[in-house]
Amino acid sequence: MSDTQGSDIWSAAGHVKIPDDAWEYQIRKTLNDAAYNGLDYVPYCSTMPVQPKCDDAKFIWKKKGGK
Repeated sequence: MSDTQGSDIWSAAGHVKIPDDAWEYQIRKTLNDAAYNGLDYVPYCSTMPVQPKCDDAKFIWKKKGGK
């Protein structure tokens, strides 16, 4: 995707922090779960077309260091 097409789903939501009520993330973190250790819990923009900044982000588990 070129820069003229706009933001991608990851960068548009990159400013969103993990909320305190994200129970799955909090439980996995507390239990030192394999998903918490091997994956990143990252925000993404689920709207199309992707806006430059997405404040209503969703979260997904992604492989650490993966693009």
